[in-house]
Amino acid sequence: MNGLGTARRLRGTAVWAATTLGVTLLLRWCAPDLAGASAPRDFTDLLVGGFAVVLALCGCWWWLVTTAVVLQVWRGSVRERTPGVPRAAIRVLLAACGVALAGASTLPAVATPGAVLHGADRPTRSALTGLPLPDRPLGGLRPPRVPPAPPAAILVTPGDSLWSIAAHRLGPTATHADTAAYCRRLHALNRSTIGPDPDLIRPGQRLVLPDHPTS
Repeated sequence: MNGLGTARRLRGTAVWAATTLGVTLLLRWCAPDLAGASAPRDFTDLLVGGFAVVLALCGCWWWLVTTAVVLQVWRGSVRERTPGVPRAAIRVLLAACGVALAGASTLPAVATPGAVLHGADRPTRSALTGLPLPDRPLGGLRPPRVPPAPPAAILVTPGDSLWSIAAHRLGPTATHADTAAYCRRLHALNRSTIGPDPDLIRPGQRLVLPDHPTS
C-alpha cells in the first residue's frame, strides 16, 4: 500500500466518521419532533413533524451515499455515476476524500500533478497527458546562418599573367588544356577589371579566382 493510497483511505474514514456523527446528532435533534409526528395534536405539530421526517430521511440518505463512496475509495474502484445519487454529491465526497475524477473516467486520479507510482516501476499517466503543448518548431532547432565566405582573390604583381596565375593554381600535374580552360574562366570572371584583352593585366589589379581550380 503506497503513501497516497493510505492518505486517501484515512481521509475517507475521517469523512465517514464525521458524517456519521453529524447524522447521529441530526437524528437526536429531530427525535422529539419525530415522536410528535406519530400523534400530532394540531396542524402545527403535523407540519413540524413532517419536516423532521424529511430532514431525517435526507440525513440517512446522505449517510448511505457517504458510506458507498468511502467503500469505493477503500477498494480503489471509484465510479462517477451511481444510480440514485447526483454526480455533484459524489464529486463533493471524493474531493473531501482527496480523490478527483478526470472527465468520465472510472479510475481515480490523484489531485496532484505529475505521475504517481503504483509500484516500483509502474508510474500512472499524468492528468495533463493529452493536453496540447505550446507551439514549438517541428523541425528542431535551426542551425545558425553562416554568411558565405568571400571569394578567393589574388593581387596582380609585376610579371604575372593569366597563364602563370592559372598554372600556379592548378599545380604541376595540370595539362595545357586544363590551364587554358582555367584562363578562360579567370578572364570571364574578371572581364570588367581586365578588359577584353586577356593578355593585358596590370600590377595592382585584384582578380577574383574561380571556385574550383580544375575545369
